[in-house]
Amino acid sequence: MSRPFPYTYISCPCVERPVSDPSRKKETSPRKGSSQPAPEINDNDDEEEEKDFDPRSPRANFSLYPPEQLLYCEDCHQIKCPRCITEEIVCWYCPSCLFETPSSMVRSEGNRCARNCFSCPICTAPLAVSTLENVSGSGSQQGPWVLSCGYCMWTTLDIGIKFDKPTNIRNQLSKMTESSRGRQMSRAYGDLKSPLSPLATAYSTVDGPEVPPDDGKPPADEDPAVLGPDARFAALKAFYRNQLSETSASPNDPLGTDFGAGFSSPGALNRIMSLYTSSTLSGLYGGNSKKSKPKPLMMREAQTASEGLKLAASDAEDTIIQRMASDDCGWEGLASSEQRVFQFPEARFVEDLLPLPTLLRTKRSKRCKSCKHILVKPEFKPQSTRFRIRLIALSYIPLTTIRPLAVSPSSGVTSSTTLLAAPTPDLNALQPLQPIQILLTLKNHMFDPVRVTLGTPSVTPGAVATKVTILCPQFDIGANSDVWDEALQASNPADQRSSRSGLTGGYEKVAEAGKVWDKGRNWTTVVLEVVPGLLERKTGTLNTKEKKDEEDAKDARHARDATSDGGWSDSDENETTPPPGHGLGLETQSSPAPAQPDEDVLEIPVFVRMEWDSENQMEQPVAKGKPEMVKRELAYWMVLGVGRIEY
Repeated sequence: MSRPFPYTYISCPCVERPVSDPSRKKETSPRKGSSQPAPEINDNDDEEEEKDFDPRSPRANFSLYPPEQLLYCEDCHQIKCPRCITEEIVCWYCPSCLFETPSSMVRSEGNRCARNCFSCPICTAPLAVSTLENVSGSGSQQGPWVLSCGYCMWTTLDIGIKFDKPTNIRNQLSKMTESSRGRQMSRAYGDLKSPLSPLATAYSTVDGPEVPPDDGKPPADEDPAVLGPDARFAALKAFYRNQLSETSASPNDPLGTDFGAGFSSPGALNRIMSLYTSSTLSGLYGGNSKKSKPKPLMMREAQTASEGLKLAASDAEDTIIQRMASDDCGWEGLASSEQRVFQFPEARFVEDLLPLPTLLRTKRSKRCKSCKHILVKPEFKPQSTRFRIRLIALSYIPLTTIRPLAVSPSSGVTSSTTLLAAPTPDLNALQPLQPIQILLTLKNHMFDPVRVTLGTPSVTPGAVATKVTILCPQFDIGANSDVWDEALQASNPADQRSSRSGLTGGYEKVAEAGKVWDKGRNWTTVVLEVVPGLLERKTGTLNTKEKKDEEDAKDARHARDATSDGGWSDSDENETTPPPGHGLGLETQSSPAPAQPDEDVLEIPVFVRMEWDSENQMEQPVAKGKPEMVKRELAYWMVLGVGRIEY
């Protein structure tokens, strides 16, 4: 298992909620105008819900969580797992400088910090801004400046980049990575967006795509190395956005302008369905109009470098291979797949890797899916680690801990009044059919006393049938009051059975049925008697006849060992036929089948039911005297991981 023994998991109640079946509702609901009564609903579903929880079922893997990962909804009065909640982003911030980023800048900045926070492209460690000049005394530091890694000693000097200022490094880096021709074409691309620019309508047509005239000279903007990756992506995005808007602006287009914005519009589905209702179906039933419809405009692809087109050079791959095979590159000069994930696609070598701006983090609030009640709401400031609202499940359900009971030897005590002395059992190697006792402690964190009822199947489900008995299934847990209250109550006579009282009269403490083992201010301990079962690892299930034949074969083997000559006795009246293949090395034996994953792990499902009285905080009228008390109930399944059975 992922956790060491012992451990505790809690099952979210959402696994027991039945999935609504629309077909079943149609079958059970009577038709309008018919006097036929609706069929009665079978109560088999209620019986299925009352079945014991099986921690080894495939469905249980999606409902068991550690207690610290669960929340609690005060409106629904139920435990909430990560599947029962929805998350909402409160703010974006940089984990390095703790600078809050507005939501409008998150998409434009690529979900990365826009300040001086960078990560090393080699080892992903944070980079620091340092100067190349050594300044002694109180002299002011001057450039040039570089980004250096304190872990792998990588600097921007390895790729030939220096900065003039220690601030606004991201803008400086973006300007340095662009070539001079790229900046010129970026300005030319900006002119394309102007309606007064002659280049804006040079190749834009209405009837269809037209190829620019070929005068034998390639245009200047068709150089594949003109635009950088960012500028080329922006050019392609703007080009196809214009194409979608131009081809969808026709009144005959059923999709309208929503096609350019995507299919997320509410009216997009209706317009898509109108393609079949207005044209196809109307033509089948004779409702098609005789007026000829103009041919819709066709979308064309990017044709020039200013539109984002990039043509790969014919010798590009040969150049890369020659560079890889050179002595200057080597294996260390190649960039790994992890290093190339967040780089440009052209980055093949370590020299092409650029510093990465730090990824932004988010603070999120959590709501209940059922009632939309806020369960977790952190502080808005990134520097704060506090929460305005945080309804964790451990504040409402008891904290469960288990440990094995170690019985210490005592002298001068008869065996009728004490248990046999035994060391603490090893939870990683539990002996089959050897009873052990487990101390189950439940600690209450609420300020109200709680009455707890525990239930567990007598035999655990699974391949290993383990017998479990709870000696005290019903008990009370005190409220989480002040610690001084426990000190004031210490003057009361201590219980002779309490573990803090020690031995009384030479008698050792013994677990008794119907009585708790120990009790404190806000916690109670009970005893579980566990008898680990045998791990059966046979190849198949044997029927009664096969079991009898197997027992006869065992008796025959014992009789063979008892004979003096080591052979089979012929004088016995109840002669047992030897197994087939005896003496030839072909004896049939039951070979053990491979065990399932964690088949030998002892897990005990326990049903917990809590009852307590709390103040009615919902719509309580203002009245004098004591507040109105409301009875609350909460029930859930938990799984106790005791240990591993040795076989």
